[in-house]
Amino acid sequence: MSEGTDRVRILPCPDFQGRTALLPTDGNGPVSRLADRMEAVQLGLGGRLLGRARGMLEGQRAEDGKLHLLTGQLADALSDALSIAESRGLRLREAASRTVHETPLALRAYGMLTLPGRDLASARTARHYVRDTCRSWMLPADTTDDLVAITGELVANALEHTDSPIVAITCALTPGTATVGVTDDGRSGGTPVASPSAAGSEAECEGGRGLLITDALATRWRTRRSGGALTVWAEVAIEATS
Repeated sequence: MSEGTDRVRILPCPDFQGRTALLPTDGNGPVSRLADRMEAVQLGLGGRLLGRARGMLEGQRAEDGKLHLLTGQLADALSDALSIAESRGLRLREAASRTVHETPLALRAYGMLTLPGRDLASARTARHYVRDTCRSWMLPADTTDDLVAITGELVANALEHTDSPIVAITCALTPGTATVGVTDDGRSGGTPVASPSAAGSEAECEGGRGLLITDALATRWRTRRSGGALTVWAEVAIEATS
């Protein structure tokens, strides 16, 4: 089992309730690679749009006034945005090339639910959501039970130790593994660890208990921060059924 720090993507479209949609990615997993491919397509479209804008700019006469100025500003802004995005993508690809196998895992299914972060009932709702999702994916009972238990502990920690207005629960299915992630706005500060000190306060030990359970049940787990948001995700191997 392992732990590390990666990031959360903020999706361009809100969820069905109009709230910010988050996509936790570990930087080298199937969800991250899928998002990278989508971003590559978007960058290609942006590049073609920039070419069209520059073509219009060259074909316009300076006396066209406001339209000429507006087209120039659009081209400059789009060029800056593309430069930033491409530089970011290059850094990600360089980092991934050191750690990722050349053959990507196929993302078979993905689900996400956002819940109120100040309602203790959200832990129960999250457990039900993960159980229903696992059943719809026809996962083995033991795998489902582990994922549900992990979700309950991680959501309970987020509800108790942060003042996050929302908590996002994600589920991802790839060949041989299933992953759950819990994201909050990270207002508690610090990064969770799975080994609370025996001399710590009762509240601190109780908070670490959820990560100890996660560490025991998960094949691997990690934490990541991005823009202040904190995600804890755990991956469970799917045992082959006879």
